Amino acid sequence: MKANRFHIFGHNYLSIGFWALVVLISRIPFLNAGYGVEEDSWGIAVAAYHTQLYGVMEASRLPGHPVNEFIYALFWGYGPWLYNFFSALCSVVSFIFFYLIGKKLSIKQPVLAALALVFTPVIYINSTCTVDYLWALMFVLISFYLLISKKYYTAAVFFALAVGCRINSIILYIPFVLWILFTEEQNTKWKKIIVFSILSGLVSVLCYVPIIYVYGSGFFTYSDQFPYPNAAKIFYKATIGVFGLPAFICMAFILPFARNKVGHGFKPINILFLSLLIIQTWSYLMLPQKSAYLMLIVPFFILWGACSLNNMHFIILLVSLIISSFCFSINLTDPYRGSQHSKYALKTKVAGQEMFLDFFSGPMINDYTKRINKMNYTARVIEKARTINYPAVIISGWWFNQILIQQMENPIEGRVKFAFYLNPEIIETYVKKGYIIYYLAEQDLYNDLYFKIHRTKMMSEPFLF
Repeated sequence: MKANRFHIFGHNYLSIGFWALVVLISRIPFLNAGYGVEEDSWGIAVAAYHTQLYGVMEASRLPGHPVNEFIYALFWGYGPWLYNFFSALCSVVSFIFFYLIGKKLSIKQPVLAALALVFTPVIYINSTCTVDYLWALMFVLISFYLLISKKYYTAAVFFALAVGCRINSIILYIPFVLWILFTEEQNTKWKKIIVFSILSGLVSVLCYVPIIYVYGSGFFTYSDQFPYPNAAKIFYKATIGVFGLPAFICMAFILPFARNKVGHGFKPINILFLSLLIIQTWSYLMLPQKSAYLMLIVPFFILWGACSLNNMHFIILLVSLIISSFCFSINLTDPYRGSQHSKYALKTKVAGQEMFLDFFSGPMINDYTKRINKMNYTARVIEKARTINYPAVIISGWWFNQILIQQMENPIEGRVKFAFYLNPEIIETYVKKGYIIYYLAEQDLYNDLYFKIHRTKMMSEPFLF
């Protein structure tokens, strides 16, 4: 009977169920602020609407994310809360399977490690919005659990589903193959690798068939309207943006004490993590725009830490990952897309943008208030656009998808058009037809960057209230 008693960090079903519920409840307050802070989240909603309306698969952005985008299309019309709730559920499943992975690998503190994973800022934030990162993470963790359980057929299928959510998940192929290579019996390992490779490849292709059918071979591309960031931004997004400031400081102090253990059971984890670190770093540096691009490295970093740090240092690391979501935030003070901060925040300018460091609010609150701020701005844009009684086009850029969705239930009936970006020839065509061209906040700069020109500001006017 004693073994069945509830312990807060126990390993019985009751304690794991309790913490799974805590994970879910911790997401609920943040699910009501639109589809997310990123334009990609709103783009998923736009694509889901069009897919359901026309019956043809539309990608929110190429190369597509067919698995989760298909499910979103099935549930179009129920509002952003449900879409965001799907991501929250993915975080709960990720918590459960990471705990099971920890138990299977006999790591220290498997419950706390699983909690640290889902409360790491980059994961916590993206588990409250409509985006594909948590879907991919969930399927990766399920696949890895099946892989270490030597269930290679189902591991391959779930790995393919992760690729079907985010094609970037394929970076884990080599680390997973290396895991098989170093854990499977000598006389069967190559057979297992071939089976895993062929089956995951076939299912991945099947996932993308609806996208290939619509877009053809040109589906395998991407667009990026942002310039390559400077070194400071690249470093920030890859460190504090992923782990949070407290965890980053903690890592700077305790990681020098890590010891690369090579005993039985440690070598495969070391090889998996280090190979993933190399591949992920190379992939990230090709397009270092978002911290979430590095999300897949977090669970395997924690597993590596469990094998390389002593128990005290490992617990300190896990606790720092959890508290990093709730304090010591760094963000923009921008009036249109910045975050709220306390009166005690420290402010400074970096690369021409005012930033703040707030000890009393964390990345989670920052993200939520930024979402509210951006929704308020686009609501004001829509309200102002309704008063225009002459032909006008508004260059909207990263605000475009958000405006489309926010005015969908009550479309603007006037003479105003919203555009993503406009090249000079199209701007001139509109001007000849009598249109006034406007641009939203900062979109003159990004329209220039998108088309590699320097004329947007001369050919248009700022859209002011």
